Amino acid sequence: MVMTTEKWTYSDMLAKLPAESRYEIRNYNLIDMPSPTEKHQELQFKLTLLLGNHIVANKLGKFYQAPFDVILDEGNTVQPDLLFVSNENKEIIKERGVFGAPDLMIEIVSKGSIIRDYVEKKEDYEKFGIKEYWIIDPQNKFIQIFSLESNKYKPYSSADGEESLSVKSIVLTGFELQWSDLFE
Repeated sequence: MVMTTEKWTYSDMLAKLPAESRYEIRNYNLIDMPSPTEKHQELQFKLTLLLGNHIVANKLGKFYQAPFDVILDEGNTVQPDLLFVSNENKEIIKERGVFGAPDLMIEIVSKGSIIRDYVEKKEDYEKFGIKEYWIIDPQNKFIQIFSLESNKYKPYSSADGEESLSVKSIVLTGFELQWSDLFE
């Protein structure tokens, strides 16, 4: 993950970089995003099927996969692995991305993104008011869900395959993910 010293905005990114580029901006710093691994893609596919089917069947809103920009403000643009925008919030969805805080963001941790996903993105998503944040950690076979309460993330649900076998979402009414659906 390479960062530049030049100050970047979302407008700069659109004007200066190829459309198919994988970059994020954090506090006006441009971050080059590496291609995901096979395991990452496998987990993203499984989550897409499970979450997507639930969202469509229950007509809850819109569901997207990376790469799809989420513009939190001019100096903070991310491409979460998966995101959900409820019907009540759908006005933030535009052709080029989501402009504002989605209801749910999901990150699948890679070896090079541990600090970014567990610390930086958690802080950023909390600050910008994303109601629910999921961290999927393939190396540790762990699922953690944080829920925004009084503008702070609180651990809401987790699964490790031993003490806890499933996680539930507040945002996705009626959705429960079994640990074994991702990690066998």
